[in-house]
Amino acid sequence: MDKVRVGIIGTGFGAKVHAPVMQSHPGFEVVSIASVARGRLDEISDETGVLKVYDNWQDMLEQEELDLVSVASAPLLHHEMAVKAFEKGCHVLCEKPMSFDASEAENMIRARDEASKKGWINFEYRFLPARQKVKEILLGGKIGKVMHVNFSLNIAGYERYATAKRGWLSQKDQAGGMLGAVGSHLIDSLLWWTNAQVDSISGQLTTHVPEFTDENGKKEVRTADDAFQAMGNFVGGGTFTIGSNIALRHAEGWELEIYGTEGTLKMSQDDTVFLGLGNEPLEKVEIESALEIPDGMNPVAAGYYNAFYRSLDQVYNALANDDTHPDLPEFEAGHQVQVILDAIKQSHEEGRKIKIG
Repeated sequence: MDKVRVGIIGTGFGAKVHAPVMQSHPGFEVVSIASVARGRLDEISDETGVLKVYDNWQDMLEQEELDLVSVASAPLLHHEMAVKAFEKGCHVLCEKPMSFDASEAENMIRARDEASKKGWINFEYRFLPARQKVKEILLGGKIGKVMHVNFSLNIAGYERYATAKRGWLSQKDQAGGMLGAVGSHLIDSLLWWTNAQVDSISGQLTTHVPEFTDENGKKEVRTADDAFQAMGNFVGGGTFTIGSNIALRHAEGWELEIYGTEGTLKMSQDDTVFLGLGNEPLEKVEIESALEIPDGMNPVAAGYYNAFYRSLDQVYNALANDDTHPDLPEFEAGHQVQVILDAIKQSHEEGRKIKIG
């Protein structure tokens, strides 16, 4: 396989991030992109350089010969799009969260298996050097048995969130909310780092900015969460807390603390790792340098480049050489995360701890 022929579904994140990063990789050829609801076909072609832009994703699947379909639409649509792509004989790279619920995720896995194709979830942050270093240290057993993990992402986005429309991201019935958008990443890394399963979990969802009114007086009522917190237990022992709030005036970004019987591991801003063994103080750990961002890449794509390019490298290697990296997240990882997302929602709605493991 010389180049992987890609069709992208989604002209939001798909056009802004998937297209430019894939185009920067020598193993991929973005041959087409399909809009779901945005239109602007000529503008999308100008912005991305992709000549074939469709206003109907099903037409793209019918008319193009594709090796890989990149699903970068709203989560509510992932299930149908992935299943159709498999039926057309394509491999699938799907954005997170994988689906609306765990039942849909199971159907997507069945469709993949029936088509004898590959399916991955874009948990690209696994490949950041800082997160790889955390994984390496934990696998080496340096900090002993994990007793507690605290992992969060808080964003100083109050002004933006309170003064602009959020669309499907603010709607519960469209799988919007920060639990899916951010929590899926938090949960995936938590499980991947620890190789653990969740025994039980409790969660709460909050909407701090419940509505927005534009200059024309049109109101957007937000039904999805803009903040969440969850706490739980691992099977076999150990506890964790995760959370995110994007409607803050000031925030520290990604913060990780892992407390073990033999030491402590911390990560800050996804680019700095600290390790302390025994009673010795925390010391900064050397990690691999970030990738150089290609000239001319738009700022949004540039923010994802260091993780997404590394992840795409492994997707290409799996397709071209049938060599799958152990950290490349397949659909099973997406399903595992979806089960926990569903449990957090259930916990919030019923006001009780949910047993999983």
